Amino acid sequence: MTEIRLHSKPVYEGCEKTVVQCYVQARSKELTMPPRPAVVIFPGGGYDYTSDREAEPVANAYLAAGYSAFVVRYAVGVDAKHPHPLLDAAAAVALLRARAEEFYIDPHKIAVCGFSAGGHLAAHIGTQWHLPLLRETLGGESADFRPDAMVLCYPVISGIRSPHLHSFLNLTGPDPAQETLARLSCEESVDGRTPPAFLWHTANDTCVPVENSLVMAGALAKAGVPVELHVFPNGLHGLSVCTYETAAGGSEDRVYPYVARWVPWSVRFLENVFRGGDFRR
Repeated sequence: MTEIRLHSKPVYEGCEKTVVQCYVQARSKELTMPPRPAVVIFPGGGYDYTSDREAEPVANAYLAAGYSAFVVRYAVGVDAKHPHPLLDAAAAVALLRARAEEFYIDPHKIAVCGFSAGGHLAAHIGTQWHLPLLRETLGGESADFRPDAMVLCYPVISGIRSPHLHSFLNLTGPDPAQETLARLSCEESVDGRTPPAFLWHTANDTCVPVENSLVMAGALAKAGVPVELHVFPNGLHGLSVCTYETAAGGSEDRVYPYVARWVPWSVRFLENVFRGGDFRR
């Protein structure tokens, strides 16, 4: 793994702390693969921190599937005020497109994958990539910031429907207006330009209610955007890849082989999107 700074210029105070951790497939004369697809990973943590449990283990899972993976340590805590994390997400996608040849990735096959609050960030860039603020602040073209697909894992989506309010307060500060929460609610910004999305959640998630995934899937379907949704009957919030490695302290409470199927299912979804999107394979 190598680590690079995300921003090459000061776009907000504290942005020098944001980095991208790169897990790149090695080049091989024997394995004559075309440029790899890439997945940009936004760990969760309520916009307080970025969870290690949803970082390298997720990158390794996608590496095993033939992807190159990039973990973004975006603005959190006192630095998390909107639009700082969104600028980080946009910069990460644009950076990979600009350096696609160096990383040997396909610039047209870049997915974002987010967990919990990181799922909000993935959905936020997926629905707001065309926001004028991004190109005005970062330079370049709006298309540079658009992910080609989204994988949203027990995501925080809505600030107005079953919200995980703590995540939104880190973006807004205390006592946000309902209009502000609505603007940050990803389901409100879905349109035909939003990339295809794979979502999964557990029905009994008591931290981020499953309604977040349901409203996002409904908005995507209404807009005619390809969407796949899996709601698993049981499982705590924050399952990551559902293995002993990602279980807190090896706790059995977060080891769910049944739910772990989301990883290969998401890969199959991405393969369909990246190879024409007919979803017949």
